Amino acid sequence: MGRDYKSVRSQYYLRRWKMLETNRSILSLREVENAKLLFNSLPKLPKESLDILKAKYYDTPNLGNFDHKRGVYTSNIPISDKAMAFKLNMEPADYSKERRLAEIELEKIMIEVGQLILKREEMIYLKINQFLYVKEVDIVPSIYDSTWITIDDVTLSIGMTSDKKKVFDMRDETTRLGVEKLERYGFLREALNQYELEEWQMRY
Repeated sequence: MGRDYKSVRSQYYLRRWKMLETNRSILSLREVENAKLLFNSLPKLPKESLDILKAKYYDTPNLGNFDHKRGVYTSNIPISDKAMAFKLNMEPADYSKERRLAEIELEKIMIEVGQLILKREEMIYLKINQFLYVKEVDIVPSIYDSTWITIDDVTLSIGMTSDKKKVFDMRDETTRLGVEKLERYGFLREALNQYELEEWQMRY
């Protein structure tokens, strides 16, 4: 599946924060995408929120998942809320509330950053929801005004495989205008993941 950045679970990324940095020279394609989103989002957090999350997720000595193929850990186990509250001389409930607020704040930033990343993607899909994708569509520019686009014959498909989804090349001006018009009708962008992009490039 590609990425649409409509929702984000910050804890998933935070558990991988230190290892995305530690393993930066041997990251998988998916990890590169995760790192791009996380490391473009963290600097936008207020320092207080960043410090809360760093102390729990980055400064932890506890190791998580191990990738035997690469011989590296890919995540960390965060310090418990109870231990963090004791360290900071806080009530556990009060610490948990502050930590969760910082995570929610990060999630909002990550969604915004994700949408900016998506806008810069050159190859995308368009979809109505999680399952229905545009399979075919005619995008026709006016012969009198190249900025005026007509949309005809939109065909939708359940996009379980890449051959069921049309790839829109956003480097083409007519395609870009057509996509923007379809977005006004409620269609959503989804970026190709690296595997889908390589498959598309091999075909074309």
